[in-house]
Amino acid sequence: MRIVACTEGSFGKLEPLSLEMITAARAAGTAGDEVVAFFAGQDPEPAIASLGVADRLIAASAGNSQLIAADPYARLLADAVAAEEPGLVLVPYSANGLDVAGDLAARTGWPLVSYVNEIIRDDDRLTVVAQVYGGKILAECSVPLPAILMINPGAFAEAERRDVDASKVQHRDAAAIVAEGKVRLIGVDVPSYDSVDLTTAERIVCVGRGIGDEASIDIARGLADILGAEIAGSRPVVDSGWLPKARQVGKSGQKVKPKLYLALGVSGAPEHLEGMSKSDLIIAVNTDPKAPIFNVAHFGATCDLFDLVANLSERLQAASSR
Repeated sequence: MRIVACTEGSFGKLEPLSLEMITAARAAGTAGDEVVAFFAGQDPEPAIASLGVADRLIAASAGNSQLIAADPYARLLADAVAAEEPGLVLVPYSANGLDVAGDLAARTGWPLVSYVNEIIRDDDRLTVVAQVYGGKILAECSVPLPAILMINPGAFAEAERRDVDASKVQHRDAAAIVAEGKVRLIGVDVPSYDSVDLTTAERIVCVGRGIGDEASIDIARGLADILGAEIAGSRPVVDSGWLPKARQVGKSGQKVKPKLYLALGVSGAPEHLEGMSKSDLIIAVNTDPKAPIFNVAHFGATCDLFDLVANLSERLQAASSR
């Protein structure tokens, strides 16, 4: 069987989730299967320099576009699928992938399973474990092939970065399809991280919707000061205006890997887990024992976060004064 693993990158960089897609493809395959990486972007060099663990690379590039929108990406992928005739296509759960996977499923008529955390292959039978209700339930699904799976970021380890042999790269000119696309890139608005770079922080205290309101963040900020940590927030906190965009962790914020990540009132939606699931030590506090954050936490507590923060702050201050 041939497996096509979609990858993403822009502005001269390959997204780390692209390497996870190759690992997921290997998990879905057997010894005789072929893994073909698919990349569409302005410059194929980052993909060529990283995706050598795949058996081949299809690199569709459009030098005049910094980003290839989901519409032309889906068309380019559909052309590759028609040519390769794979038994399985893996698409990352991302802003781009959400549109691409549905588009490809509509074009092919193949079944699509989203939020996939695990793939189990037994001969010609494929079983996947996928998240339901924001990760509160894990569903085991038997999937007929050919099929499309949308893989959760962080569910699989990153494959080793390795150059792709030139003989195994198939270049495609995407300029015409990008030009015909219904969505056109006007500009890219990237938030400034000059004030804080969470990617370099060794300790982070992150607050979620469970913090209640903007004023309540002060108690978490006090704990962060004692720990020598940066304060951060999930998307709902930032969207509410309680913290600036530069302090957002997740898919549309910063991706972090601190030594300590203390999550207070964070439910753990897939978009948030993508940005922090590889932290060295994750401690989660949430009153909901089924919150998805506990799926990645090393330690967890289901008590009231305000009681825990107040007591922990008091003990840490007492210890530091000895």
